[in-house]
Amino acid sequence: MASSSNPLPRSYAHVPRTILWLVPGGEGLIDGRTVTVEPFYLSKWPVTNEQFEAFDPDHRRSPLSSGDRDLAVGIGWNQADAYCRWYAEVSRKPMRLPTRTEWLYACRGVSTPDDQPSWTATPEAIDRHCWHAGNSDGRVQHPEHRQANDFGLHGMLGSVWEWVAEEPAGAPGQRTLCGGSFRLPPQELKTARTTHEAPGFASDETGFRVARSFRIDD
Repeated sequence: MASSSNPLPRSYAHVPRTILWLVPGGEGLIDGRTVTVEPFYLSKWPVTNEQFEAFDPDHRRSPLSSGDRDLAVGIGWNQADAYCRWYAEVSRKPMRLPTRTEWLYACRGVSTPDDQPSWTATPEAIDRHCWHAGNSDGRVQHPEHRQANDFGLHGMLGSVWEWVAEEPAGAPGQRTLCGGSFRLPPQELKTARTTHEAPGFASDETGFRVARSFRIDD
């Protein structure tokens, strides 16, 4: 990995930085129960090729997402976690992967009684906000070119599957991916849709975002 074979950049200013967006704290319905989520920061969209390659210059870009500002895909959980630890060391801030609860809360934005966010309430709304099988032209399109959700985050559904931090309950040794991808039909893009894979699994649909706790002492 680049973190062990390459020295850290001399300055944080030389590292292509992700845009961290403040997700306000509040209550959300997760797995049928109301939970309280503390404020935290989350990448406005998943990590890009140029950002990831500051950590791993040997990263092989997918032909489906090959530009500098295109999303880094083909990323396993181990790589995503290592990037976050490296980025924390470079930035001297506690960067990490989001927890599943944080990710789901950030994705849903302002909940409705049936827990279906307004930004995915109709086929037209999904099309405005998400890259999916019907509008992606079979490649990873940049989420910036779709509307943001209620919390100002782009591409929380569709685009790429995103790794979260912890093991799923009842599946030791696995990790969770959230959000679906550009290959799913729009009707299958649901906030609660997740899948589980081994930490080393990677495909041209897998990427990740960076999170950071709002509280300094966390």
